[in-house]
Amino acid sequence: MSLHTRLKRFAEFKSRFTVVGDYPMIAVHKIDEELFKRLQHAICVYMSKCLPDQKLFTDEQSVLREFGRLRSLDRGCIKNCTPNGMLVPKNYTILEYNAVVQAYAAIIESLNANDFIDSWHVPLNVRYKDGEVVQENMTRHHPTEHIHSDAWAGESPASVTTILPILGDAENNYVQFYAPPSDFEEDWLKPRPTYQDGADIAAKYTRIDVPFMKGHIYLADFATLHSSSRRPDSQARVSIDTTFALARSNEELAAAEKRMHEWRKEERATQRDLFEVGKTKLFVFPDSADHQVDSRGGFKHPTTLKLIEILPTNVPAATAAA
Repeated sequence: MSLHTRLKRFAEFKSRFTVVGDYPMIAVHKIDEELFKRLQHAICVYMSKCLPDQKLFTDEQSVLREFGRLRSLDRGCIKNCTPNGMLVPKNYTILEYNAVVQAYAAIIESLNANDFIDSWHVPLNVRYKDGEVVQENMTRHHPTEHIHSDAWAGESPASVTTILPILGDAENNYVQFYAPPSDFEEDWLKPRPTYQDGADIAAKYTRIDVPFMKGHIYLADFATLHSSSRRPDSQARVSIDTTFALARSNEELAAAEKRMHEWRKEERATQRDLFEVGKTKLFVFPDSADHQVDSRGGFKHPTTLKLIEILPTNVPAATAAA
């Protein structure tokens, strides 16, 4: 599809909700305060369950202080934290993770744009980004500090990236966005062995200064690029990131699917699936803390996910409980 087609469709999508700033291929939306507080609480509880002793922290400062203390002593002590900072859901975090998904889904539903979403990449990534870059991680296939499109990690090029900073120093430990050139080519959005293999394309892009703030959700068409960035003396940040395929013509979606990595095609959920999590469906993760799932060069999510039905979708919850 052309850049013009992407711009037009994204403009239609973001017309459904209020936006902050004026960025043609990026939408910044201020989240309802109560919905954001609910998500913050769910994240604190989830992060607590990731700790070695699973001690419960329900406020931002305490859980970040404990994470920072433990990681300064031993970066490997929080076993489900990947080098890219992903807090991978495991069999001991199932309920807490599903509560996070529920809180996130409520924010998405508040956008009033459900009909613009074709499918989601799952599971959602809860990510803890240290205040300083860990240099040894920069040699990996897909460190988020390199300028990239998520299509380079195998996801559908018909997608929109969503990033939601929740805890910590979002102002200084932030995501930098980049706008595509007028001669953008759709073929740029396909899997690449490493993000560095797209450096020649990234060089064509223009940096955009988009303030990165907690309490806001950032939605960016895949034609844009982004990277994890830090200012001097930044502190840790916690955010959620994932992608959804924007509803487009059947021809456009079919063409995009051909450029997806095969392993990513198995990591999809419908909009209805996402909204039913915690109600009639549940994300289940059978892996223990010591079971590390191979991400296969960064093209597969490093977890094992099953979506199970816990209540028939045609039976109201109140009726079933009676």
